Amino acid sequence: MAATSDTVSKRCVIFLGGYEHVSASGQYNRFVREIGRFDRTWNIATTVGEPIVHSDPAVQVWPVVAQGPNWRVETELRYYSWNDLIEEDFARPDWRAIPAGLLALLDFIVTGTALRYIVVAWRYWLFSFYPFALSVLFAAIAASIVYGIAGLGVPMPWFAGVPLGIAIFWGLARWPGDRLRYRYMLNDWSFASAIAWGRRRSYRERLKLFAEDLDRTVRETDADEVLIVGHSLGAVLAAETLSATLRRDPDLAKAGPPITLMTVGSSLLKVALHPAARGLRRSIERVLDTVDIAWIDYTALVDPLNFYRTDPGRVLGLKAPRAPVIRTARIRSMLGEASYKLFKGNFLRLHRQFVMGNGARYHYDFFMACCGPMTQAARIDDMTASIENFAEDGRYIPDAESPTVDSGPARPAP
Repeated sequence: MAATSDTVSKRCVIFLGGYEHVSASGQYNRFVREIGRFDRTWNIATTVGEPIVHSDPAVQVWPVVAQGPNWRVETELRYYSWNDLIEEDFARPDWRAIPAGLLALLDFIVTGTALRYIVVAWRYWLFSFYPFALSVLFAAIAASIVYGIAGLGVPMPWFAGVPLGIAIFWGLARWPGDRLRYRYMLNDWSFASAIAWGRRRSYRERLKLFAEDLDRTVRETDADEVLIVGHSLGAVLAAETLSATLRRDPDLAKAGPPITLMTVGSSLLKVALHPAARGLRRSIERVLDTVDIAWIDYTALVDPLNFYRTDPGRVLGLKAPRAPVIRTARIRSMLGEASYKLFKGNFLRLHRQFVMGNGARYHYDFFMACCGPMTQAARIDDMTASIENFAEDGRYIPDAESPTVDSGPARPAP
């Protein structure tokens, strides 16, 4: 099928994942595994090439070819890796990491950021409260055990009881703490606090590297469009990277093909609501001021790790000429009923579905956005068309009088 104004044959995707303790090779392997699910759902065929490390290991590129009976799209996926920064957090011993995480939580409470979460998105506040609640629970259990031992008549001077209580707390942090993602959550909040205050030099250097690569890529690519995807905390990096590129190259939007920023399951406001995050707020405003760059934001009600249907410009009080296009995604419809029942108790897995293969055809599909024939502009203009324009056999049929795909259960909520 020849490319039209609503279709592409080549696309460049910049992908920034969330705060996960997963290596770059692990992210690639997940991409390959999940695109297989995408193939089965949409009845198409994809081929993923081996990752190529260019001038810096933080930028890895792998080619993807997706095709149906009457269309073919070549995608250059540029994975902007910051996994090594996350690895730095997990490499810290517990005696450093746990206090750092608890101090970070205290920072978000004392600065009033946690209170802002309640006002803006109370579900996110519940998520932010989770590691704090675990900390209180572990401390209470440790204190109860120490007092219980003392109550049995066992000699327990204070200078012995304190280290015993700390040892019990540490043991609980390890088990069941590891199973409950306690240390992971503390590291996440520690990282967020550090970037809000601008105390992570390696983070700023990584943003500079990403901005340089983005600028060069937009100017040199022969793709029909550029899509920047930021998932979870990766939405912060995506916005800051794009803003840094616009600061150094104000004509970026005119320098190459159309650019779209797609934030999914975004934790942008997690950091931006912190009083110290002035730089991030300026970055968001700069992106919103650049009206030639489209911005679409997907959120889900059942995902406690995103700010459901929240306009960042309005919440932050920015004087921007527009808001992102905000769309609701139903994770139940993305997964399919059977898979949703399997994962609905795992909030991290539900959150990750934004960048994984769907088990059912649905208007939001990470791989269709990255590898499908529709332009981002067309997807934004008519989200149901991204289901209805595909036949059961994977053909692209935008001019069909009636869709051949039963999209009933996959239609988005109003």
